Amino acid sequence: MNAFNLKKSVAAVVLAGLSMVGAAASAQTVVGGGATLPQPFYTDLINNEFANFAAYVGTGSGTGKTAFVTNNGGLFNATGSSVHYAGSDSALTQANLNTYNTTSGGNWGPVIQIPAVATAVLLPYKVTGQTALDLTDDQICQIFGVADQTWGDVLGTTDATQVRVVYRTEGSGTTELLANYLAAACDGWGFTVSNSFATVVGGALGEPIPSHWIGASGSSGVAAVFQGSQTGVFGYLSPDVNYTGNDNSVVARVNGYLPDAESVQAGIADQAPPSGAAAADPLAWVPAYVQPEVGYPIFGTTNLLVNQCYTSSAVEAEIVDFVTRLNDLNDEVLTPPATNLITAHNFVQLPGTWNAAIRDTFLSASSSLAIGNATACGSNGRP
Repeated sequence: MNAFNLKKSVAAVVLAGLSMVGAAASAQTVVGGGATLPQPFYTDLINNEFANFAAYVGTGSGTGKTAFVTNNGGLFNATGSSVHYAGSDSALTQANLNTYNTTSGGNWGPVIQIPAVATAVLLPYKVTGQTALDLTDDQICQIFGVADQTWGDVLGTTDATQVRVVYRTEGSGTTELLANYLAAACDGWGFTVSNSFATVVGGALGEPIPSHWIGASGSSGVAAVFQGSQTGVFGYLSPDVNYTGNDNSVVARVNGYLPDAESVQAGIADQAPPSGAAAADPLAWVPAYVQPEVGYPIFGTTNLLVNQCYTSSAVEAEIVDFVTRLNDLNDEVLTPPATNLITAHNFVQLPGTWNAAIRDTFLSASSSLAIGNATACGSNGRP
């Protein structure tokens, strides 16, 4: 082969390689992240079925909401890219929507917030001599509302081990789900609903978070504390490979109940999905928390944030497929011991009423609120 042909061959190989790299890079078109509670679930779903999604980046719900409403791809390790969706267990607020409206200049179309899956919030513990911890509402209020106490104080025993609460340090939707329960169950204690743990407990403690409590980042950070050598620890956690909710030796009962799908589904099904004019309000699509009279009481939903309108038809199609797949997984009829991706991650399928409302409102061609509705979107769309 002469030198000229050799150079042509090398160039062809290089160009082919660059083309493959470019194609792979351009294929990663859909950027998102946020809550760490559903991160393993979303990661498996994306890896198995959505090749055009970049990896889901777990940041915590607070940062996830910020990334979405400000369209800051840098918060999801994608500087310069738009944010196309986010996961958050912390419900959107009017302040979040105001920020979105300012950022978008009114040109990106409506925000859609829908519950993705339902979940219990577990109460992991590691206390010497305790293998079947069963706490009342009042005892849980005491654990989170008193700065310095022993397990004997909580349980009425002689155990002098100091209670050490493990909490999330970042803005966390799991914290907010716990806060919903504390605010409802602990009348008069001063707990506040927030995704900031310091805010949640500040009114009850009457002082800053004590130094012997243990802060951790993300669901994995909390789980790691309980896998270590610490004793006397008690916290809150999303379902985890080591904390499924079925083992009372590592997860506390509440009022006699371990976390179970029936309690979670029933609590959410008691709240009707929005209809009529309310269906256009993204703030109306997170089921309100009401403390149940029976069953496991700490639960909620992890929510998906998307837009109705996207400037890229390819991204829009991917988002529609993603929401549709979630809807299908929630709709599957499972006869135990059969599982699907939702239940395999120890989450709970949404009640049928909510799943049908999501499908009819945001995925039906006849709905003016459907993702990609040409009349509603016009020339607007998230970039």
